[in-house]
This record gives sequence, C-alpha cells and structure tokens, in this order.
Amino acid sequence: MHLRLAVAASLPNGRLLFPAFALLACAASLSGCNTDQQFIAQNQNAAINTALSRARFELDCPDATATVLSSKVTQFAYANNRTEYTIGARGCGRQAVYIAFCLTPDSCTAVSDTARLAE
Repeated sequence: MHLRLAVAASLPNGRLLFPAFALLACAASLSGCNTDQQFIAQNQNAAINTALSRARFELDCPDATATVLSSKVTQFAYANNRTEYTIGARGCGRQAVYIAFCLTPDSCTAVSDTARLAE
C-alpha cells in the first residue's frame, strides 16, 4: 500500500510507475547478454582463423582448410566465460585437430589436439 501511494504520487495522472519500470529493467538486463549460441557465433570465425593459421604453419601447407567439429561455452568460477571449438584442419595430405579458445573475437588461441608421431 505504501509503495503504491509513493509511486502514484510521482505521476501527474496517478498511474503506477512500477509496471513500466519493471519492463524497462527487464529489457536493460537482457540487452547486454548474449545467449550461448550468439556467443559461439560471435567468436567462431576468429577461432577458425586462429586454428587455420597454426595448421598452415604446422602442416607446412598454405592451402589447408579448417572445419568446426564441435563448439561450446565453457564457464569458470571467478572468471569470464569463453567459447571452445574443436577444429579439424586438412591439407597437403595431412590433417590435424586443434582446440581453439576465445574470450572475444580479438582474443583467441589454438592448441594442437593431435598426437605427433616421429616420421
């Protein structure tokens, strides 16, 4: 009862401000957040390019291509979420698998997930 009177007093027509405020607060909270799928899509090209750059060097093959095999968002306690991609690279008769991690499209790294055998 006290909330209604205090809120109604602030509006000239006596309408409640709370429903409009609740809607605005809800929209504001959702506008800054991506879903996992949006976060994955946002970083995917950077992850592919990072893994492909490493693959072209390690496979000694400038014509290598890369494909995303799987992707997910990894959540850590006390840290930022990051996207994780398993990326297969193939070229010049060789292939390799990389795990790429991205915090943002500008912050990706790729590590080899392929065992190396002596030739």
